[in-house]
Amino acid sequence: MSTIRSAHRALWGAYALLALVHLGALLADADLIGRITQPMFAPVLIAVVLTAAPYRSRTTGLMLGALVCAWIGDSVGQVPVEGSGMLVVVGFLGALICYSAALVPLWTRSRDSMRIALAIPYGAVVIGLFVACADGAGSLLPMVAAYAVALATMAFLSAGGNGLTWTGGTLFLLSSSLLGMDWFLPGAAIAFSTELVMLTYLVGHALLVAGLVKAMPRHRWTVAAPAPSLVVVEG
Repeated sequence: MSTIRSAHRALWGAYALLALVHLGALLADADLIGRITQPMFAPVLIAVVLTAAPYRSRTTGLMLGALVCAWIGDSVGQVPVEGSGMLVVVGFLGALICYSAALVPLWTRSRDSMRIALAIPYGAVVIGLFVACADGAGSLLPMVAAYAVALATMAFLSAGGNGLTWTGGTLFLLSSSLLGMDWFLPGAAIAFSTELVMLTYLVGHALLVAGLVKAMPRHRWTVAAPAPSLVVVEG
């Protein structure tokens, strides 16, 4: 196994360990550990992408852009300052737009009619949640509306990629839906809502990235080596 592929797999292991530590911190009410670990998710996934992509491409650039936006959302959310909620929404809105743009070529090339048919209700789910949460959104209503549209679009496009992107997009949708209910739906009481939001987010984000990496036509560890030269030995 090549060194670069070993590093790629080690990074996935580091992400899984980081996710477990973060979820454990949430369950144990270890707030400091949770605040430290959450901004580390996106940098590890950025390293995952960089160790897989053999060259710069539109898709790679969009994936990195999405992860930078997600890092902003994850990091700003750990700073209890006025206006941080808006910045979190803006960060993840940027991530959804970048992921949607990265998924469009996959959707147009390898559309699966069953997945697309199953994805159609995503729009209805998002619309229903938006209507239910509209009263609690207050001044954030326009941004929440934009986020809802971007979320439904990304989830729909993810269904046309492969099984990993489809599952990842669905979990991303579930995570954001739970978060929206937690933030904007008065009276909503979901047991372990914070833990469920992070679990679905962490797994969904990882699967979405893994699906896009899998869809790359080539990887750094599969780039063809130079052809061996022919050596003629005279007797």
